[in-house]
Formats: sequence, structure tokens, C-alpha cells
Amino acid sequence: MPLNTMTGEEQSMLNWVYRMGFFILVGMFSGMASTLAKRYIAQLKWIALHDAFTQLPNRRALFKTISEESPGNDPATVTNLAIISLENSTELKSTFGPDIIDEAIIQLVEHIRATDISHNIYHAETTIIALLIRCNQQQGEELQKILFDTSRQAITYKGVTLHVDTRMGTVQMSEKSRPPEEYLKQAEVALATARQKGKDSAVYQPNLKDVAEKNLAMLGELEEAIAHDQLSLHYQPKVDIATGTVHGAEALLRWDHPQRGRIPPGSFIPRAEESTLIQSITEIALRRAMETVSAMRRQKIVLPIAVNVSTRNLAQPDFTDLVARLLEQYQVSGSELEIEVTESALMMDAEHAISELNKLSKMDILITIDDFGTGYSSLQYLHRLPVSILKVDQSFIRRLHRDRQAISIVEAAVSMAHSLGMKVVAEGVDTPEVYEVLRTIGCDMAQGYLIASPLPEAAFTAWYRQCGGQYQPDRVGRG
Repeated sequence: MPLNTMTGEEQSMLNWVYRMGFFILVGMFSGMASTLAKRYIAQLKWIALHDAFTQLPNRRALFKTISEESPGNDPATVTNLAIISLENSTELKSTFGPDIIDEAIIQLVEHIRATDISHNIYHAETTIIALLIRCNQQQGEELQKILFDTSRQAITYKGVTLHVDTRMGTVQMSEKSRPPEEYLKQAEVALATARQKGKDSAVYQPNLKDVAEKNLAMLGELEEAIAHDQLSLHYQPKVDIATGTVHGAEALLRWDHPQRGRIPPGSFIPRAEESTLIQSITEIALRRAMETVSAMRRQKIVLPIAVNVSTRNLAQPDFTDLVARLLEQYQVSGSELEIEVTESALMMDAEHAISELNKLSKMDILITIDDFGTGYSSLQYLHRLPVSILKVDQSFIRRLHRDRQAISIVEAAVSMAHSLGMKVVAEGVDTPEVYEVLRTIGCDMAQGYLIASPLPEAAFTAWYRQCGGQYQPDRVGRG
């Protein structure tokens, strides 16, 4: 201020310069502070909308973009939300460490950006990226195929070329009024459907959500069924085709629901096999089967009981120990137990399966390959597997009396099994005509409704006593 406020006299030049300098410094400091604050706020906003490691927009940014998405003027143009999951992330991480996941995501995004399909790419979850694809109605399917093929391109990490296994779920965003979270959930439902059905990709349909909800509800009810003892075993006999002698029985799981009645195993076992519940279910089946073996032995009936085992069971490091403990607990010998493993389960991790089955075989447990011939190639491992029995899938058996090709397949399976010292069981034998064809082919054993339906323990024991352990079609009807 050039004037003294008290006297009105002019201030000295030094005073004036001092005051000017002070206000300039205050102004400069305020400006710098404001700029730093704005930069800090902008950085916080960026962090809130981006992944710290991959630098990609995150889930929140995706929701923000969807909320601001303009429907456009062309009614033929649609926006699809696609999510791509890195399916072999566990394998990659266990081999190369956690940093490989971020690097795989970054390279996956680079591959996609090179196609120019979409530059709106988001890191929705640790192993999932999301894309917004705006395209013509007719282009959608073609672009999705290109996108998926691109996502399977190999990546390079520390000089090593690596395969990435991906799956994709897609949903068309037809209604702008819907919350963005709902669209992502729908894409996740499509992705889960692709996983469940073993497909590379799936497009969301309204009924998929209902199916997903029913599956989750069923798992919840199944957990209660395990806790409240609603699961039981029925037994279906296996007989020697040449002599009719009953050689054993397969234990088949049954669920008696208090409201819905009996639920067939095909409705809940496949879903249970995708969850940890299969461990508890298999343990229940093993315990019940061994209880039955012990009870029948007290009645002078000595038969091996076959129990189905899933891929997840074999993958558990303590599964063999569990079987050994149960054999000891119920005083059952290994020769009185049979383990049935599907051919597809063997192929999931053949080396580990071979190791586990060899441990079980050393306990004198019979090993059977179930559903043999349904499309997987286990032939290269057969000579290394401690397998005693091949079980030919019923899809071939039921066509025997009218399909020459099915006869040729079963004949080949029987010939190969016999040359390897194995026996062959045909499941799904429901008519006398099929039984006779199997006898002609030289198949060893048969199982099916012609002989007996799956029976509760008491009914099975009664059936066995009635026929004297000898299947005789003219005297014994279906159970």
C-alpha cells in the first residue's frame, strides 16, 4: 500500500517493494498449492478408476463408461459387453509366480488392441478383462470369434513362450436404463455357463440366470442333504454273461428331497463335481458302500461294491489315505471294493491319476475305467494303468441290436481289453437281444435293467438270495 492509512503520507520505496514482494510470494505459493492439490486430486481420481499394476481402467471405470454410454442414432448398432477370463491362471502362477498374471493380462490387451475391435478394455478382476464392442447386429458374432481367437494367442514371459487358456462370456446391452452392474453379472453368468458346459464362449440368455440360480440353490440344498442324511445308495448287480454268476454291484447315489421327492443323480452330481461338495459326497458313498459290504458279509454274501470317483477326488492329496482309513475302520478288504473312474477324469491329469490309482491298486482295490469309448483317448495310458475292468458306455450298448458300427466298437474294446488281461462290463443292458449280442461278442459282464434295477440294500440282498447269486432270465424278473 503506497499510503500510510493513519496519516495519508506516502510510504518509502523499500516498504512498497517489501509489501509487493510479500503479496507476490503469497500469490505464487497459493498458485503452486492449488496446482499441487489439483494434481493430487486428479491422481486420486485416476487411481480410483485404474488398476495399479496393469495401468488399465478398472471395474469402476467400466461401470462409469456403461452409465455414460450413448445409444447412438443407428438402431442397427448395438453395444456388447464381453468378458474374457484367464482360465489357466493357477497353473501359470504356480510355475512363474504372481507377476505372470499381470504380464499375461497386459499382453492379452495388446493383442486385442492390435485387432482394432475395441479400445475400451478394462481390468475387471485379477484374471478377467472386459470390453465394450460397438458394432452392427450382423457383425457381432464374427467380431466375437475374432476376439476369442485373438485372446488365445501365446504370450512371452522371461523369454519363454506360453499358452494362455481363455473363456468368454458376452451380453448385449439393449436397455440403457439398466444398472451397469447388472450387465456385468449377466456376462459373468454367460462365462460360468461356458465353463460348466466346457465351451469356449457363451452369450447371455435370460434363462441362463434362472439356471445359474437353480444350480446355486441346489448346491445349498445339497449341503443340507449331506448334513441331514438325505443321501443313500442303491445297488445294481453285475453278472457274468456266460454263467449268470453275480460278480458284484455298483453303488448308485440317490437323493430323497423332503419337498421335491427323489432327485436323479444326473441333476446334481455334475454340479457337485464342480464344487468342493463332491469330497463329502464321495466319502459318504465310500462309507455306505463299506457298511453294506460288512452287512452282506455277515449274511454270507461276499461281493465287491463299486463306487464312482470324480476327477476332484483323485486330485486331493489325501484321497488314498482316506480310502485306507475307511477300509481299516469298517474292516473291509481292498478286494471287496471297486473304484470306478471315468475315462475323461483320467485324461484331466493322467500322470497324477496313474500315481493315485497305483496306490489304490496296491491295496488290492479293483480299478475300473467307466464310460470307456466316449471320445477321450486313454489308449496311450492303458498299459500303465492298474486297471482290471473296462466298462463300455451304455450309448454303444443300447444300439447293439440295430447298429453294426456299435457292434464293431464293442468287439474292438473286448478284444483289446482281453489282450491286456482286462475284463469288460457292458452297462445299459436292458433287453434280451442286447444280452445275446454281448454273449456272442464275448463280453465278460453285463449290468442293466434287464438283470435288475438299482435296489436299496435290503432289496438287493433279497434279490440276491432269491436268485441264489445266479442270474436266470426265465426265473428272475427285474428288481
